[in-house]
Amino acid sequence: SSRVVSDSARVSSGPWLSLSFEVQMAKSKNHTSHHATRKHHRNGIKKPRWHKHTSTRGMDAKFLRNQRFALKGTLAARKEEATA
Repeated sequence: SSRVVSDSARVSSGPWLSLSFEVQMAKSKNHTSHHATRKHHRNGIKKPRWHKHTSTRGMDAKFLRNQRFALKGTLAARKEEATA
């Protein structure tokens, strides 16, 4: 008895249960980064932007208040030193 295997197979384990599914080949390639480096270098790999003054948003309020007073004190001392 010769049997022809088609794309879809039919499995049944009784008159009440009948399942059908397609037989597929296993996937051989999961990931590739073939063209990615060329695409990344097309616009250039840039360093992150560097800001002179970083944001103090979300920092401790007590620390920032003290920092402000300390800055005023050092500026006043430098000004006094320059005039003397």
